[in-house]
Amino acid sequence: MWPAFCNPTSKQDKNLQIELIRAMQCKTSQVIVMKKATSFPVKRSEAVKCASFFLAILFCLAILTGNASAEEKKFQWSTRLTVSEQYDDNVDLTPDKERDDWITRIGPGVTLTILTEKTPIKLDYDFAYTYYAQDTSDDRVAHTLTLTGLEGLPISEHLTLDLSDQLYISDDPVEQDTEVTSVRRGRAKYYRNTATGSLDYIFGREDSLDVGFQHLLLINDDPTVQDGQRYTPSAGITYWFNIHNGINLDFSYSRGLFDETEGAISDDYRQYMGRATYTYRFSPRTQTTLFYNIDSFDYDEEVSTIQENYVVQSASLGVGHQFTEHTSALVSAGFWLRDLDAGDNDSGFLGTVNLTHALEKLTFNLDGSSGYDQQFLQAENLGFTRYYRASATLNYQPLEKLTAVLSGFYSRDEYRERVIEDRDDDTWGGTAGLSYLLLPWLSTSLTYDYRQRDSTVSSEDYTDNRVTFSLVAFYLSEAKSF
Repeated sequence: MWPAFCNPTSKQDKNLQIELIRAMQCKTSQVIVMKKATSFPVKRSEAVKCASFFLAILFCLAILTGNASAEEKKFQWSTRLTVSEQYDDNVDLTPDKERDDWITRIGPGVTLTILTEKTPIKLDYDFAYTYYAQDTSDDRVAHTLTLTGLEGLPISEHLTLDLSDQLYISDDPVEQDTEVTSVRRGRAKYYRNTATGSLDYIFGREDSLDVGFQHLLLINDDPTVQDGQRYTPSAGITYWFNIHNGINLDFSYSRGLFDETEGAISDDYRQYMGRATYTYRFSPRTQTTLFYNIDSFDYDEEVSTIQENYVVQSASLGVGHQFTEHTSALVSAGFWLRDLDAGDNDSGFLGTVNLTHALEKLTFNLDGSSGYDQQFLQAENLGFTRYYRASATLNYQPLEKLTAVLSGFYSRDEYRERVIEDRDDDTWGGTAGLSYLLLPWLSTSLTYDYRQRDSTVSSEDYTDNRVTFSLVAFYLSEAKSF
């Protein structure tokens, strides 16, 4: 029998498989289909109500589904009040730093938690009112509503359910979602919701069939930014022939809607994606994965005046190894090839490097990647993009009540849509922060953020410095069985 690392119930083994497969893939494209303005009648209030209602249903479903098992569960809730003061020397992220401001945020938050033997199921809500010292016309409210932990909920002996959802309403031009790389100009409010669900049928020790669905929604108060949504049904199968050899096959179809916006650079299109992965385990701590992916992008318009239909094929070979209980690494290398209908080809290197070292008081993570991306459902829908990225994060707890974080990143994006001529962006930045627990119910933090973009299009340049001080008062209830 293999040690825990190769046991299908071992988190180490599963995480290594998942991370290695993800590391070797280029990012899944954000696929949107554009419609006339009259065919996208989603009001902001309706979107917020629908997302909130959906989250409430999911949370209730978690309770009801969880009650189907004999596992003991406990309910816990917490509340908090956050007050922060931030100085931003480039509020609108303009090239000439036209406006700086002091920004005050104050608001409550609440967390409802179901404690299970696996992972806690959490429903988080935070509200904040934002005050601008110099330009009160920017004053507005922000909301964040998130549901996490609904993974592997048992419905029957062989059937499990995964659900997640996140809604946030903000005016920050740098979005909190790390998958969103473009930035906004100005402080117009926007609404973003991501809902995902899947059913897994387990028919073997590590064998499963799954069907899933994802919905992405973006609504903007800024009339120059396109509203959009995307629907993605998917299906897949994972099968292990023996303890050494396993395969995974996935297929997804994406269809979306774009509001018609003046100056928009994206035509309607659909995406068909197929993916095949073969994994071989050399030992309990080492495995290799061979990956092949094909994406077909078909625009609705028979002859697009902006973009061309194309097919992207990519392949990669990677190795993952866990050196110790605390240290692991992933390395992959391959290529991608884009074949356009016009007959032109584009290609590039596909690769990933990841190193993770985690101790009780210190965690270090190093990431590097290269490949292609699809930038849609963002402030700038820039389409097909070749990228090179690197990041590092260090978390350290020198004292029981004191935590320090230091991180940095670099990204180069080369835009390859024909409507975007000769634009390449180099973006880099970093964060340094300290947090301290003043009292059992009160914490404080001080954070500095720096971000800069140099573009071949000078109007897209910006430099931004932010310093934020915050206080958080919180209360945590006792956990009670139900």
